[in-house]
Amino acid sequence: MTASSTVSIRAPVPFLRRLRLYLSMIRYGNAHNEDFAREHAEFFRAMTAYCGGWRGKRVLDVGCGKSFWLTLLLHSAGAEVTGIDAEVTDPQVHLRKYLHIARRNGIERALRTWFWDYRYARPYYLALARNVPFALRFDGIDLRAMDATALDFPDNTFDLVVSHEVFEHLPDVPGTLESLARVLKPGGRTYIYIHNYTSLSGGHHIAWKYPDTEPSAIVPPWDHLRENRHSDIPSWINRLRECEYRGMFESLFDILDWIPLKEEGRALLTPPLREELAQFSEQELLTKGFVIVAKPKKSPDK
Repeated sequence: MTASSTVSIRAPVPFLRRLRLYLSMIRYGNAHNEDFAREHAEFFRAMTAYCGGWRGKRVLDVGCGKSFWLTLLLHSAGAEVTGIDAEVTDPQVHLRKYLHIARRNGIERALRTWFWDYRYARPYYLALARNVPFALRFDGIDLRAMDATALDFPDNTFDLVVSHEVFEHLPDVPGTLESLARVLKPGGRTYIYIHNYTSLSGGHHIAWKYPDTEPSAIVPPWDHLRENRHSDIPSWINRLRECEYRGMFESLFDILDWIPLKEEGRALLTPPLREELAQFSEQELLTKGFVIVAKPKKSPDK
């Protein structure tokens, strides 16, 4: 399989199939909203242990999302952080916000954000607060709608760039990396977690959100690498493989650490299925994601 950052994994989804997709997302949200908060807090603890303290650090969060959880945790822990996203992100709940999202990102995105705000946001943030050792501070948080390939910041602005499960959705990864290399200070670092496309959950089908504890009885394992019959997913993905990310990063960055995170699906990788997916390594198929720690090649301590 040849991956491309410009080819979508799915065709437009008919209305009834899309409705079923959103009903599935609501079901998973109702069941796992607090689990998402615990997972996010766990990721933040691991990142803090790796990166050290946050006070005095200038941080950019790429793809902060409508919940902006990583920006919120960094801000609350004392970092000077800016969260950016292609979608309008605003902690306040008001009509102007949804009208702005509708104009910039479409009515469907505005409705999804409205539903998140009114159904899930409060219990999610309460659960997040229970899982971190500091109070969450929404006041003064810096959230901006911005294209990651055209960052509106001066050169050498940030000490650290972070991102969580965003790069697999970017249509122009090389362009994004060029922007990040420019705005990182000499000696600055990345801590970027990418959801591995070739993993069991890498197709982003909601039925494989928890593959080891809630395996799907309908969608075949690794369907996105096989016949891709169940292509109803909530967001576009670029299909890049781990080796392609490595090549893109190495063109502009010195890689300091490449950290695989969490194995999933080993019990489902039967010998016949392993043979069918022989073009992928076992590590590609079983590793959910990886963190890339790197510094721009411009760094004087190269």
